[in-house]
Amino acid sequence: MASDDDHTPGYTIAIVLAGGTSSRMGGVDKTRLPVAGTSSLERVLRAAPADHLIVVGPEQQDAADLHARYSAWFVREDPPGSGPLAALARGVEEAQRLLTEGGPARILLLGGDMPLLRTETLTALREHATDRVAALEADGRTQFLCAAWPLRRLRAALDAVAHPDGGWQDLSLRRLYADLGPDELITRPAHGHEGADMDTPEDLDQVRRSAGARIALAQVRISEDVADNLETVRRTVAEAAERGADLLLLPEATLTPFGTDLRRAAEQHHHAFEALIEQLSAQHHLVIVAGSFTVADGDRVHNTVIARGPGVHADYRKIHLFDAYGSRESETVAPGTDLVTIDLDGTCLGIATCYDVRFAEQFTALARQGAHAILVPLAWAEGPTKSEQLRLLLRARALDSTSVILAADQAPPPDYTGRAPRGIGESAVISPLGQVQAELGREEGMLVVDLDLAEVDEARRSLPVLEHGTAADDVFRRSS
Repeated sequence: MASDDDHTPGYTIAIVLAGGTSSRMGGVDKTRLPVAGTSSLERVLRAAPADHLIVVGPEQQDAADLHARYSAWFVREDPPGSGPLAALARGVEEAQRLLTEGGPARILLLGGDMPLLRTETLTALREHATDRVAALEADGRTQFLCAAWPLRRLRAALDAVAHPDGGWQDLSLRRLYADLGPDELITRPAHGHEGADMDTPEDLDQVRRSAGARIALAQVRISEDVADNLETVRRTVAEAAERGADLLLLPEATLTPFGTDLRRAAEQHHHAFEALIEQLSAQHHLVIVAGSFTVADGDRVHNTVIARGPGVHADYRKIHLFDAYGSRESETVAPGTDLVTIDLDGTCLGIATCYDVRFAEQFTALARQGAHAILVPLAWAEGPTKSEQLRLLLRARALDSTSVILAADQAPPPDYTGRAPRGIGESAVISPLGQVQAELGREEGMLVVDLDLAEVDEARRSLPVLEHGTAADDVFRRSS
C-alpha cells in the first residue's frame, strides 16, 4: 500500500468527476459540450496542476485522445450511475492503485463541467491543502467540485459517510463536507466566472460568452544567429500547440536581438521570418504574434510586431521609441503611428511593445477600442530598479485599462555584457485589477492562460475608469 505521508511536497492527483448530465440540458453529458473550441472536460484537464489525472465517468470517443494528450486515466464508478460520492470513492481507489511509492500529498477534486477553472487558482488550493481542505468559493457558496484534500482526510471523510452496509450509492457531495469544522475548511474567492458549471442552457450561454482564448507566452533566448531564432520559433510554436494554445506570443525582436544590424536583418531575413510564421500558424492552427523588424525610411527600420494566423493578419509598429537610460532607439528605428487590435473568435486583443508600457494613454485607448487583453512583447533592458519598474508598470497598465496584460520578455543570455536590451525575463500575466496571476523568472519558459472575459467585464463594472476617463478628457480639452 502507498505511504500516507500527506506532507510529501508537490505530489498531487486530480480526480475529475465527468459523468454529469442535466435534465434541463436535454440529458446531454455536460463535460463534452464544446466551449471555446474544445470540450469542457479538456479545459479542466489542461488547467489541473497534477501529477496524475483520473477521470471518473463514461468513457467516450475522446478518451484515447485525452489519455494520449494528458495521460488521463478513465474509470467507471461501480455500479455506474451510483452518484457523485460513489464516483469519488472509485477515483480514490484508482489513485491508490496508480501510486507505487510515496503517496500523494493532495487530491484535487474537480468537476468536469467547470471549464473556466484556472491553473493559478487550483495551484493555490493545492498548496493550502496540507492539513486542511481548501475549496473555491463562488457567489457565497463553497464549490464542492473545486477543492483540494489531503488524501488521508478525504479517505476518512468518505468512510465516515458510507452506508452501514458499505458503499456510497446516491449520496451527495454535501455529505462529505458536512462534518468539516470551521478550522478544517478554508476557501478562496473565485475571480471572474471560474466557479461556473453548466446545469442550464443559460449557464452554458454564460460560460461560452466568458470563455476567452487560450494564450501562450513564450520567454525565449534570442540569438545573434537568425537561423537559431527560426529554430527556436519552430520549437516554441510546437510546444504552444501541444498545450492547446489559440495564440502564441513571442518577445519583441524575436527575429534578431538589439545590438545587431537591424536594417540588414529587416532586408535579408524578415520575409523568410514572416513566411515561417505563416507556415507554422497554418500547420498548427493557431495565431502567432512575434517581434520582427521591417524596412523604414533612410537607414532605419520599424520595430514591427506581426500577427499571423487563421483570420488574423496584422502588423503593429512600435509607437514609443526607447530614447532613455542612454539608449537611442530612434537612431535606428522609425516610430509607428497606429494602434492595432486583433480579434480571436470574440476575444479582442490589443498590441503594444516594450517601452510603450510607460504610456498609459495607449493602453486605455486600446481598451476603448474593445481590447479585453493587451499583448506586450518585450526586450526589457537590464539596470538598477528595472525589474521593479517593469512589474509596477505592467500592473499599472492593467489598472489603467482594466484589461488583462500579457507580457512576454526575452530570457537574458547568461554571459551577455553589452548595453543593448536583451531582456530580463519576468514574463507575466496581470489581471484587469492589477494582480499578478502568473510569472516567470529569468530562465526560458512558457506561461499558458485561459482568458476569462467575465473577469474583464466584472472589473470594468466595479472600476469604471474607462468611462470616467472619457469624461475627464472632455474637461481637460475645454480647459486647454
